[in-house]
Amino acid sequence: MKIISYYILLLALIVLVTVFLLSGQNEMAAMSMSKLATIVLLLGVYVVGMSVAGEGKAEDEREINHRYIANRLGLLVGTLVLSAGLLYQLFVTHQLDYWLLAGLIAINLVKIISLIYLHFKR
Repeated sequence: MKIISYYILLLALIVLVTVFLLSGQNEMAAMSMSKLATIVLLLGVYVVGMSVAGEGKAEDEREINHRYIANRLGLLVGTLVLSAGLLYQLFVTHQLDYWLLAGLIAINLVKIISLIYLHFKR
């Protein structure tokens, strides 16, 4: 039950950040420093919380399999979202945000390097 409450807390945190950002959407250009600091703090807590989510000691093969599936789906969705963002920018706005490209390259580069390392680790 402890792990479920941890995940629910992380979901609530990202919903809070999203609502906070959407509520001030009209004032986005003139965001106050306190509001910006609050968003940065909340996103920082969320990133740290998500990076350690599910990284505890696995009890059995079922938990290992669940972690593997969750990581695989996260990689797949992250790659699809970044690719869709790149395609949208290239074909609709005709501009390219290099952070999207760098994120996509980083995801795939780490995957390829880790696969090569794990193959030869034996």
